[in-house]
Amino acid sequence: MSKLFGLGGQAIFALVLLVLTTVYASQLPELGLPFSDGREPGASFLPIILSVIMYVALLRILIGELTGKTPRDEASGFQDVGWVGIVGPVVLIVATMLFAAGLRVVGYFAAAGLYTFLVSAWFNYEQTGRPLRALGLAVATAIAITVFGWLFFVRIFGLSLPTWIF
Repeated sequence: MSKLFGLGGQAIFALVLLVLTTVYASQLPELGLPFSDGREPGASFLPIILSVIMYVALLRILIGELTGKTPRDEASGFQDVGWVGIVGPVVLIVATMLFAAGLRVVGYFAAAGLYTFLVSAWFNYEQTGRPLRALGLAVATAIAITVFGWLFFVRIFGLSLPTWIF
């Protein structure tokens, strides 16, 4: 990828996400404390967790880019599949929009299952360069994450998730 101010494409993308995450996190004080009643997590619990995860991941990417030790080093096992790394962010953005739109239409299981399948298939293919292996891992990952998400939100927190409306 091209360089801007000496930074590679991953670092530039990470900086853009850093700005977006900071804007997102700036709204957290309005949601209140995560455990204000001392027992159950409040509205800010999950956004705080997501923001921390994003900051840690972005910091790792930026340090890797600045030190020259990126996840695509030879020792990491990543394969160069060219176009996958270039259009990946666009695919993930589109998949996320489809997930958000599909959640109300087809329900949690279909939307989350398809979303995690697409994301997992994309990352596994990018890592291995082997389409059949990527699809197999994506199916297992989609089932595990979709079921875990349902258990997490419905069973642990007692929230209701949208179901198929047809």
